[in-house]
Amino acid sequence: LDERKEIGVIPYYERNNSFKIIIVTTKKASHRWIFPKGQPEEDKTDREVAVNEAFEEAGVIGTIQGKAIKIRVEKKKYAVNYKLYPFKISKICRRWPERKERKRMFMKPEKALKQLVKSPYAEALKIFLKKSSKIAKSVKIGSV
Repeated sequence: LDERKEIGVIPYYERNNSFKIIIVTTKKASHRWIFPKGQPEEDKTDREVAVNEAFEEAGVIGTIQGKAIKIRVEKKKYAVNYKLYPFKISKICRRWPERKERKRMFMKPEKALKQLVKSPYAEALKIFLKKSSKIAKSVKIGSV
């Protein structure tokens, strides 16, 4: 089985006790929602790749919070190992490299789960919400 690696972030922010997650569309399909992510780069650490992807694809700047959430998806011909870091946003940019190629949406975690349905991203978001007790308290875990 061919192994592939995807590195990215689960971008979130808190304002007025309300948590929002940011998701973006894929370049190919404007109706498919994902977290910003990319492939490993030889001259960069996984964390550096993740932070760069957050800016390039979603136009957000922030800091990685803790360990990556790892999800493995096996397809017929290959396996994809996703490594998604919780990413606390400190700045949302009006202009960013891929703004003309993707849409981005800010939404409550429960709504993001519905957009990310049946994907490794939804699975990673559920794990993130369970680990983040402060965020989980503001989210109805029953809806996760």
